[in-house]
Amino acid sequence: MAGFRFSLERVRSYKASLEEQLKLQLAAARRRQEEEEKRLEHYRRLRTCRQALQGELTAGDLLQEAALLEALDSRIAGQQEKVARARLAVREKCDQVQVAMRERKVLDRLRDRQLAIYRYDLAREEQKQIDEAAGSRCHRCSGE
Repeated sequence: MAGFRFSLERVRSYKASLEEQLKLQLAAARRRQEEEEKRLEHYRRLRTCRQALQGELTAGDLLQEAALLEALDSRIAGQQEKVARARLAVREKCDQVQVAMRERKVLDRLRDRQLAIYRYDLAREEQKQIDEAAGSRCHRCSGE
């Protein structure tokens, strides 16, 4: 009996490598999300610090401060959109990884079943050969 060969091994291998690629892409998407969230937090801290300014300010200083706060608010809003897009990208990659894992696991289970059948058939064949050898030995012993 020839050695075990899973007929869909190339497909299983492809699915496993695709899964690994998607996991790497997911990790990169998570890093981008973390970077965007850190940037957002930085803008929020700047905004909080700017609000803490107190004391006497001239009209020019007030206008400059208002313009700065408006610019920070605009940056914060833009950064919130970037964070939302990054989170969405992470969710999509996560879903893709889960699909790829399911597909690979289906092929793994099929391979395991086929391997179990192969081993069962191999054991039956070996037992058959042992029984035939014992039977012929017994036949020779009774003939002598």
